[in-house]
Amino acid sequence: MTRQLDRMDEGLRNLLARRTGTAARLVLLALSAAVFYLFACHARYASIDEVYGGDPVPLQRFTALVYTAIFAFSFAVQLRLFRRLPLYGLVLAALVTGCVLLAKVSLLDYQSDDYQIFLSNWIYNYSRYGIREGLGRYLESDYTPPYLYLLQIISRVRDYPWHYLVKAWSVAFEVLLCTAVVKLASLQVRGDGVRLCLYHLTAMLPTVVFNGAYWGQCDAIYVSICLMALYLGMTRRSAGCLFLFGVALSFKLQTVFFLPVLLPLWLRRDLKLRHLPLIPAAYMVMMIPALWGGKSLHHVLTCYFQQAGQYNFMTMNGNNLWQLLPSTLTPEQKFRFFSPMAMMMAFAVLLAVCALVCLHRGRISHRSVMLFCLLSLSAVPYFLPKMHERYTFGADVLSVAVAACCPRLFFLPLLFGFASYLCYTGGLPGGPLIPLRWAAIVQGAAVLVTAAALVRSLACDERTEEVKG
Repeated sequence: MTRQLDRMDEGLRNLLARRTGTAARLVLLALSAAVFYLFACHARYASIDEVYGGDPVPLQRFTALVYTAIFAFSFAVQLRLFRRLPLYGLVLAALVTGCVLLAKVSLLDYQSDDYQIFLSNWIYNYSRYGIREGLGRYLESDYTPPYLYLLQIISRVRDYPWHYLVKAWSVAFEVLLCTAVVKLASLQVRGDGVRLCLYHLTAMLPTVVFNGAYWGQCDAIYVSICLMALYLGMTRRSAGCLFLFGVALSFKLQTVFFLPVLLPLWLRRDLKLRHLPLIPAAYMVMMIPALWGGKSLHHVLTCYFQQAGQYNFMTMNGNNLWQLLPSTLTPEQKFRFFSPMAMMMAFAVLLAVCALVCLHRGRISHRSVMLFCLLSLSAVPYFLPKMHERYTFGADVLSVAVAACCPRLFFLPLLFGFASYLCYTGGLPGGPLIPLRWAAIVQGAAVLVTAAALVRSLACDERTEEVKG
């Protein structure tokens, strides 16, 4: 009997250590999705009880089905990315994916001020019109048409807490976000185990969780597309890179914080100037449904100019330098006195960094490109006025990939994440944990560390070693 148990023990150990074939992966995907669905069906959905007066079970099952689809999408991507992992690694990946997603499901009932004041009204208005008529409606929205397309899809679901689906879009794009971080890290990092940890670490970042599953913001959408564009650029797929940047620009103006990275990519000969028109072309392709619905060409071309004239404050819970301004001045006075200087400082910082990479154009490695992009995403918003806490979301995420490629900078995600989290608490019930000037100090330290790392990277002849390798 003892020998039989030992043989069973050894057989189970060998089974878990084996690499799995395609059929086994499909079975594992189906089983894990079924288990997740059972757990999701029994999650707490308070908003369904408030909205739906009858039997809430059908809506609970619908919600569970939506998030099970996101789970299956995420796990299928991991099965593709980490093909060499043994069975026990894949089982562990399924468990972590399910736990993280269920944690986000537990946050679905919270409704942010943005949702209550703006998004819910826009979705309701869309629900009163047909598809084409809705595409052509002007809702006094400062969002671009592509994000409004997603809201219009949500409006087709009747008698349902729409904020569940608003958050579902963001959580679904977090899969692309995690994938992009893994792809970028894989340029320097080998080993499926390490990259699997990066995938889940990105999904669990506090700013990622609060931005999407809690607030229902859409920053994961444009940042994930931009990071994939950066990966395509660093792997010399010029057309795809620039097209994706155009798609991201159609979702959010903050894509412009990524665009300076085109300079070092071009200096490395990773990009071709003949593909540059793909950025406006992709932008216009994304606007075709709005134009078909009846919106004017002037509107789709100038929607960002309307955003630029709003919110005349030096900072709006942003983790930037202007949190350190004296509180004796009113917000209006601060903006009137300091905003021109802030714009010039941000522009000067960007020019200085661009000049630096131009002077060392023969030594721009993959690491230098990522550090340049991280510096652009963090330093420019640090000096610009009108910055929200969400506008450094890209830096928070990219810093994970940078730390993976530069282990000496392991503390960078901690600095960027802590500064952003402090500012996020300013939008949570109860106000910020500590004065936001500390967020500005921590963010400033992270920016200086990133700048020093970029200078050090450009001083080394890593580019030559990379080409030889």
